[in-house]
Amino acid sequence: MTALLNKIKELEEENRLLKTELAEIRQNRDAVMSRIDGLLQKVQGALE
Repeated sequence: MTALLNKIKELEEENRLLKTELAEIRQNRDAVMSRIDGLLQKVQGALE
């Protein structure tokens, strides 16, 4: 039973770390998309 509880705690910690990593990845994605959007606007402005 103790081994099972330890495994649950281990998995909960791994889950927490993965959620944190996912949040960072989403922030990076949003920053990249924002940068791409800005570059596209510059290109469109240059083409007009």
